[in-house]
Amino acid sequence: MGDVARLVRAPQLLVAALGVLAGCWIALGGLATPPLAWWAALAAIGLGAAGSALGRRRDVTASSGAADFVVFAGVVIGVAGAMLVGGAAVAVGLAGCAAIALLPALERRQPFQRIALAVVSGLPLLYGAIAVARPAQGLVPWTLASWLALVRGLAADAERQPGRPWLTIVLAIGFVPVSLLLPARAGYRGAYFVLAIFAQLAVLVVATRLIVGRSERLGLLLKGAMAVGLVALVAGRVG
Repeated sequence: MGDVARLVRAPQLLVAALGVLAGCWIALGGLATPPLAWWAALAAIGLGAAGSALGRRRDVTASSGAADFVVFAGVVIGVAGAMLVGGAAVAVGLAGCAAIALLPALERRQPFQRIALAVVSGLPLLYGAIAVARPAQGLVPWTLASWLALVRGLAADAERQPGRPWLTIVLAIGFVPVSLLLPARAGYRGAYFVLAIFAQLAVLVVATRLIVGRSERLGLLLKGAMAVGLVALVAGRVG
């Protein structure tokens, strides 16, 4: 069971399901969770598990039979859940599943692998908006979450290769104005901007540490920024 949990990255699946629900709340502007959002969350878990198992079956000690079963069951459950939501959910879900499966193959092609991972990481927020037929409301959360995930991924590379990664620094600094302008244009409430300050400060600390050549413990700061940013996005729309 432990090998299967590692194969499918169980904690990430739970985070993805929460992201789908958060995307629903953001799109609707309230904490009401319609049945379609729950089906979309189930689809995200199923297709995410299938994609992870398909891409990592050679890297994890789970048996090939267990991996095959996870892929089959994940696709069946994921597609069934997505079909209850709609055609767009099926298409986006399968695309996300394929992208997750291809991530290990892109590992040696940086920064393309980091970009693909970032896009997939932010996808649950858009998926939640798609589930409630308001995909446009999911674009800002998807963009900001993917941007921050990209900074986190590139910062992780910087920890292994000390130096001054200027691309990561530029993206980290650029996140601050983008995370102000996009929500402002989308009509987010003041609660977003109050809470987002803490995420923005954490990202600026990361940029500063990279500039001075200190690349340790950046992941913890960015994880915190991502969590606070998600809360800020929900708070800026709910109420």
